[in-house]
Amino acid sequence: MVGRARWRRVAPHLLGTLLSVGCGGQSCTGCGSSPPKPKTPVEQVTPAVLQARLTQHGFDLVAANLVQLLQAVFGGSGNVAILDVAKLLGPQPLQFSGGLGLFNGKAGARDLVLTFDVKAAEITLVEGSSPARVRIAFDHARIGVEKGVIFGAASVAGFDSDAACHLKNGLGAGTSMPHLATFSGALDLVLGVDVAGKLQVAVQVSKPVLHDVGFALGKDCALQECTDQFLLESPCLECELCATGQLASDAAAAAKDLLGPILTQLLQLAGNLIIQQLLAGTVNGKPLDVEVPVDLHAMVAGASPELAAMLGQPAGPLLLRTRPSPQAFTVQDKALLARLDAAVFATASPCAVQPGQDATTVFANLPQGAPPVLPASVPVWTPTGQTLAKAVDVGVLMGPRAVQQAGWSLLRGGLLCIAVDSAALYGVSGGKVLLTAGALDLALPGLGQLARAGAPVRITVRPDARPEGAPYLDLQQEATETAVTLHLRRLGVAVEAFVHGRWLTVVELQVDAEVVAALRVQGPEIALQVRSLAVPQVEVVGDPIAPGANWHQLAPAVAQIAVSLLFSQPLAFEVDVQALLAKLVNLPVSADLLSVQAVGGDPPWLLVAIGLDQAGGKP
Repeated sequence: MVGRARWRRVAPHLLGTLLSVGCGGQSCTGCGSSPPKPKTPVEQVTPAVLQARLTQHGFDLVAANLVQLLQAVFGGSGNVAILDVAKLLGPQPLQFSGGLGLFNGKAGARDLVLTFDVKAAEITLVEGSSPARVRIAFDHARIGVEKGVIFGAASVAGFDSDAACHLKNGLGAGTSMPHLATFSGALDLVLGVDVAGKLQVAVQVSKPVLHDVGFALGKDCALQECTDQFLLESPCLECELCATGQLASDAAAAAKDLLGPILTQLLQLAGNLIIQQLLAGTVNGKPLDVEVPVDLHAMVAGASPELAAMLGQPAGPLLLRTRPSPQAFTVQDKALLARLDAAVFATASPCAVQPGQDATTVFANLPQGAPPVLPASVPVWTPTGQTLAKAVDVGVLMGPRAVQQAGWSLLRGGLLCIAVDSAALYGVSGGKVLLTAGALDLALPGLGQLARAGAPVRITVRPDARPEGAPYLDLQQEATETAVTLHLRRLGVAVEAFVHGRWLTVVELQVDAEVVAALRVQGPEIALQVRSLAVPQVEVVGDPIAPGANWHQLAPAVAQIAVSLLFSQPLAFEVDVQALLAKLVNLPVSADLLSVQAVGGDPPWLLVAIGLDQAGGKP
């Protein structure tokens, strides 16, 4: 279906506003243009109503791919990354400060290509860090050399001449990874938000510690420095010093002056490149105050074309706006937390009754406790009717204030602007229900005198969109699904008959109603099944054509018929979290939507639970 396909494209962006992590400033390149400026009034944005959490297990799945990530950044295979220093740090030679032994004056190294033992790397969350820190640490990691040249000026017969030697590994000869040094060090990725509202990932590198160093040198008379005869000496005479043990010893002694700064620069560069590799194409360098429009009509059409045909066109899209809260990113209880301010907003549909002014403080003042602890696992419904406990790796928690604002915005945007005529009811019921003026004459004496017996009738619904009369959502968690009770107040309902070429209003009602539905996840879909509708209060507005009708009995009966016909099948909305994950991080990790449920105290928070696994792993 076209509608469902459109919703499937929208859903990853919707969740992406809650889960995205990016970078700003000078660290990232190729970030693309910034998104449009949000349209939601700033007064609508409620503080700290969303929280996203990545658990330790979920983080470990990402960390397990660190070797592949480093190799994607630098190149290499197996457990080794290849670092072409000239490409990474620039083509200029690296200088030994103070010269190097037999090389008098300036000495340096060029054409360095190093090997790096990435298996020694570990990635962890720094517990209690605020702002959050992700640490990549290296413990006795081995650095080797694939190629490189040490060069300088050497004194021969009282004259200075250029000389050079090939740099070789002096440690671990005969092993699977010969090397020239081992080191320990760490870099931290610090998650923060800059003054422009962009997520800024700063890279902080601790000074690396070199544990052991071993250089070997090799003579190569083809090197340019070894072919520049200045007297009648034999060619390559000045490069004979490459074979002396003293020069290799001097090179090892000077290694800290050379390798220390190189490692610091390489770790800094690695952090920046890792950020790019993980986050390229998402929100790098873009403001985190973002807004995602959702086409309500397309969303409903994807779930139920019949219901969409009865809806009036909304005035505009539903807008979901999020921005980081102060100290947005922290690490607590070995989980990475992102706190967000958010708003769910819609401009008033023309069909809404008395939309009034935009809500400014109504929803911000609703009761809301602290976010609940993320459950370790949730029961997941299977097609066979069984339930399995699945571990929660990523949780998105929506606070009660945001839940209530979402309900108000859906009505304000026209979600319940329904017009059901005789033809629509006949089609939806498969020809079982034919509601005409003649049929209603029994309940509305006198209607038959105004309209022909076969004249069609129409039932229209107009929601009241004033914030003070906003619908209220009650959430209650059951075994495998969430019971959602929608309390509707001052819902406008009109019964009309087609008389002499136009629709004539027979009666206008103001109705309070309670819709009870079940919300659960079925595979990649979120299913909403209406269970019942109760009409505890009905008030006749104005002077009806049939004042003697018992509307307190008739209205609930009509409502129950409509519910049984329109919502006999669940409304299913597909949410592709795997597409979202692929958009966020380019790693071999799969994602599944596990559950949407109520968690926490009174009032509860709404949890979207996601499970992660290695790509190709068992679900």
